[in-house]
Amino acid sequence: NHIIELNEQINNAKSLLQRRETLIQTLEQQIINLKQVKIDSGDTTKLEYENRALQDRLSSFELERTEMKREIEWMQQELEQQKPLSIPTNNESMEQEQQYELAINKSQQRIEELEQAVRESLQITTEREYAMAQQKRKVENLEKQIKTLQNEIEHLRNENNEQSQIMSQLQLELNERKRQYEQRLEEQIKHLDNAFISQQEKILAELSEKDSRIADLEMDRTSSGASNRVNTIEKLNTEKQQLHNQLKELTEIRMKIIQDHMASKQEYDDKEKLVSFSPILDMPRIAILHPDLGIGGAERLIVDIGLALKFHRHDVDIYTNFHDRQRCFDETRNGQLSVFVACSWFPRNIFGRFHALCAYIRFILLAIYVVYIESKHKHYDVFVCDQISACIPVLKRTERPILFYCHYPDQLLAKRESIAKKIYRWPIDVFEVYTTCLADCILVNSAYTKSIFEKYISSKIPVDILYPTIPDRLLSSFSNENERAINFLSINRFERKKDLSLALHSFAYLRKLLNSNSKPIHLYIIGGYDERLRENVEYYQELVELANQLNIDSSLITFVRSFSDEQKCEYLSKAHCILYTPRFEHFGIVPLEAMQAGRPVIATSTGGPLETIIDNQTGFLCDEPLIETFAQRMKKFIDNENLSKQMGEQGKTHVNEKFSFKPFAKKLNEHINEILIRHNNTKNTSLLLFIFAFFMREVIYMTSLELHKSLDNIEKIRHRSYLTDALISAYELDKHNHIRFIQPQLATDNELASAHDRDYIEFLSFISNIDPDDEKLYREQMDVYKIGYECPPFEQLSSFCKWIGGGSITAARYLNRSSNNIAINFFGGWHHAKRSEASGFCYINDIVMAINELRKKFDRICYIDLDLHHGDGIQEAFYCSSKVLTVSLHKYEPGFFPINSGGLNEIGEAWGRGFNINIPLHHGINDNQYLSLFTSLVPKINSSFQPEVFVVQCGADTLFGDPMKSFNLTTKCIMNCVEQIINLNKPILLLGGGGYNIADTARLWTSITSLCLNEKLDNDIPEHEYFVYYGPDFTLETWPGNRTNKNTQEYIEGLLNFVEHNQINIMNSQIL
Repeated sequence: NHIIELNEQINNAKSLLQRRETLIQTLEQQIINLKQVKIDSGDTTKLEYENRALQDRLSSFELERTEMKREIEWMQQELEQQKPLSIPTNNESMEQEQQYELAINKSQQRIEELEQAVRESLQITTEREYAMAQQKRKVENLEKQIKTLQNEIEHLRNENNEQSQIMSQLQLELNERKRQYEQRLEEQIKHLDNAFISQQEKILAELSEKDSRIADLEMDRTSSGASNRVNTIEKLNTEKQQLHNQLKELTEIRMKIIQDHMASKQEYDDKEKLVSFSPILDMPRIAILHPDLGIGGAERLIVDIGLALKFHRHDVDIYTNFHDRQRCFDETRNGQLSVFVACSWFPRNIFGRFHALCAYIRFILLAIYVVYIESKHKHYDVFVCDQISACIPVLKRTERPILFYCHYPDQLLAKRESIAKKIYRWPIDVFEVYTTCLADCILVNSAYTKSIFEKYISSKIPVDILYPTIPDRLLSSFSNENERAINFLSINRFERKKDLSLALHSFAYLRKLLNSNSKPIHLYIIGGYDERLRENVEYYQELVELANQLNIDSSLITFVRSFSDEQKCEYLSKAHCILYTPRFEHFGIVPLEAMQAGRPVIATSTGGPLETIIDNQTGFLCDEPLIETFAQRMKKFIDNENLSKQMGEQGKTHVNEKFSFKPFAKKLNEHINEILIRHNNTKNTSLLLFIFAFFMREVIYMTSLELHKSLDNIEKIRHRSYLTDALISAYELDKHNHIRFIQPQLATDNELASAHDRDYIEFLSFISNIDPDDEKLYREQMDVYKIGYECPPFEQLSSFCKWIGGGSITAARYLNRSSNNIAINFFGGWHHAKRSEASGFCYINDIVMAINELRKKFDRICYIDLDLHHGDGIQEAFYCSSKVLTVSLHKYEPGFFPINSGGLNEIGEAWGRGFNINIPLHHGINDNQYLSLFTSLVPKINSSFQPEVFVVQCGADTLFGDPMKSFNLTTKCIMNCVEQIINLNKPILLLGGGGYNIADTARLWTSITSLCLNEKLDNDIPEHEYFVYYGPDFTLETWPGNRTNKNTQEYIEGLLNFVEHNQINIMNSQIL
């Protein structure tokens, strides 16, 4: 009873703590919101700038008015001088007088206009000064509110600390009571068990005695006393039966005692559940499952995951099929991480075959052990597994969230030389895809792996990148200046796919490039080696034989099989350069370890090294022919002995900035918390809501502060992105259950190169860092790349390009075949940039990059451009492609940008003939014509081309209110077009584009967002920080225009007929 009472007290205390913590979180969020409002309210820069502009206008008005008055006085003096003449001498003087009077009247009228303008400007200035004063008062009030909330939070935290101390005391008392009670139970069961054993032994002894007597009587064959002997035997058998009944009854009593004891234990467990694990005090318990915990990149990552989770105070256990304490990482044997081995008895192969099948079965058995034996008393909150996804169906039985880390799809690691091998692998590959998609969160080690993963495995949940890390304490750098030779080091497992022979061939070729005066060279090849693995043994022998064939003397090469961390540090300290030979490696931890130790890396220009090594800065990336290229790069370290140190320092900085332990641990912890929250929310959701959510399209929305800052470098659209996000937030669309706001990732140079020449990319990076006074020195190159009037250089140009490109690429990655989600990046859509030149405010073409990203997962892509201007950059990129259909509706008139581009007859070339559709429109088209044309066109495109995904550029410069002053369209018209695409139920990437009336652009893009979420918005715009931009009517919908419409109905029908008889017919024939 006392234990139950203590449990209830602890439960109440934890509930109180949780309520207070929830209140604290709410207050902290209020503070964050108030601080943001304070920042926004306190930003009077725009008002001050406008006031200064008004002051300048006032000064200009005053100056003009003074000049006018002087001119009037001069003309009046001229008239006064002519008044003494009573009669005009001729008509000429009369005309001159009339001209003076007319000029005086006009000047006086202008003075009145100027005075009126001055009065209006002064009124506006007064209103703005009042607004600034109001903002300052609002900021002061906000500061007071923030201070009050902070004091309240401090008070609550103090109360929580006191409550925590009380609860700790209660917990200690509870533990002591439980210990005493359990001890008494154990003593009772032990005492009763001893009594049972004593009584059992006594009964068994009596039974044995009676059996002996019966046997003696039966042996006695004499006739005398036969009747008595039979009676005695029957009596003894009766006594035996009684003893057996006593023994049975005693056994039943013992079982009853054991059951009572187990019931008591169960009662304890039930009471334990009353004291639920509080997120404030008790961190989740996590089980990590890994097949074989030896020494390798995957094993290093598992160790780092364990350390990262423990760093955030999680309780972590690692389960594995095999763990050799003589050949493992120190953290797994020195007590830092708890490692448990199970099911190691199952064979690794069957007669040297079926390695994959055996690995899958071993891992499934390990999962069964964890779920049905370990989990009964350890109660894990999250499961983390890697490499083999076969264990996930078993883990799902626990109804706990599962995080799967994919180093590389297993199906791509297997060789399929024969038909039998293909047949053998097929069910395994299918099972891998199925089980992988059951995970609640999927992480991969690089963008390269992510692209491969999404190509072969269609998962309904987004795949996120978590780069492996290097713990800060793992490796440290040492000087190699005193080494007698230039040492090259290769670190990899002795496996053929690691291509260690490339290091030998390159080393041998390097010797041919050196002369007799060159400094001595030495090659170290060290790697993971397991004598149980046939490939390790065979490949090592092959490498030794290859070294002999290449005439590499044993004094020039050292082979090391298996090594400790201390040995690795020792070899790294000797090395001047690391040779990383695998091709298309999914990530590769070795380059990071090398760079952290201050050693440059030479690697192939494939796979993971493209993301970890900066070419010519932290090492070299080599293309074919690899042997010659590797050797030439190795020679650089011999020719320049300082190169190793220079690159090594840059490598250390690079690793610490991008791959250090704390950011890795933080991001991993965020994923763990996210799936826990999602899991808990899912448990509390009704079935009906779940089904609705399953079929509801998810909207992915790209935005970030860095993206906003980058966009503000373009004068024509400054503040546009802020207005858009603020209006979406004002309508509370950001709180919708089916929208997810994602921060885009920076585009890499390789991703930029998917749409542009590398020379052009490098020039953009270069020109953004030079002094503006030096631009004239590079005028010729700027003219070549069209960097100038329309697209001037600026300081953050390189970063701007990476944010713009990265936004659309990130959005594209959230689309896949298995869902019909909508991804939005309204801050992309820069459709004029060409392969090697900027154009029309567009420095890069993010649309081409996004389409190339989509082509990794989709075969047929339809791009529709709703911008006022022709998407000439997209047309150029895919003019010869039949996989990307480009459709552009745009203004097309002589002299209108882009000149000589977007004509009706531009229908594509080669394979792309018929897959480029231009709809050239004249000035002043209205909603009815535009919608009629679009409604006729889209179903034919969908039927003929059968696209798998749509990319739609939603430029807003077609609206009547845009400064381009061309079309008469409204937001309703563009929304209707987008709605027709949405109703086709295909994945969609929505992009922005033109739109130079920033308020109207925000209106359109907010309306499109609500359309994607199936939400109807009030036409009255809610009050928010940018409310004044939407005057004078402050409504969401825009008005149609009354510009002259030069598009006749015959012209519109002619456009449709041309497309029908050319592009549609060509597509129909090719698709058939």
